[in-house]
Amino acid sequence: MKVKWIFLTAVVLTAMMTVAYAEGLTAEERSFQQAFETFRAKYGLELPMLDESLVVGSRSWSLRMRQTGSFSHGAAMENIYRGSASGVAAFRAWERSPAHRSLLLSPNIGAFGIGNDGHLWTFRARTRVVERAESAVQASNVVRTNNSVRTAQPVVVRSLQASFVPRALLLKRHCCR
Repeated sequence: MKVKWIFLTAVVLTAMMTVAYAEGLTAEERSFQQAFETFRAKYGLELPMLDESLVVGSRSWSLRMRQTGSFSHGAAMENIYRGSASGVAAFRAWERSPAHRSLLLSPNIGAFGIGNDGHLWTFRARTRVVERAESAVQASNVVRTNNSVRTAQPVVVRSLQASFVPRALLLKRHCCR
C-alpha cells in the first residue's frame, strides 16, 4: 500500500511540474507540444515529460544558430528546423521526414524540450533511465562473495540511440527546411 502512495505521489508531482513549466512556454512552443503529444497518442506511445533543461538548451541552440548564421545539430537526439515561426509548421515538417519522424516516434523518449528563435526551431529528447540488476542474480538481488552477502546495486544505463521505428510509420517525403 505504501508503495502505491509513493508511486502516485511521484506521478502527481511530475504532472504538476510539467504543467507548471508548460506555462513558461511561448504560445508557438505550446502549439508544438500539443501537436507532438497528439501525434504520439495517435500511435499509442507514452507521453514524455517536458523538461526545463531541454527547453532551455533547445532555445539556446536556436538562438546560437541565428546569431552565427549556421544550421547544424548541436546534440544527439535532436531535430532542427528552419522555415516558419509556427510550432505546428515545424512539427509537420519533422513529421513528414523519415529521420526526424523516427525520433518523434521513439518509444524510448522520457523527456523532451522545444525552443525557437524566430524561424529556427530545436527539439531535443532524452531517453528514459533503464535500471537493471548488476548480475545474473537479479531475481534474488543478492550477491555472495567470500561467505558474505550483500545487496546488488542497480546499474543506470542511458542510451543515446533513437530506437527503430517500423517502416510503415515513416513517410517517404523529406522536408525540414
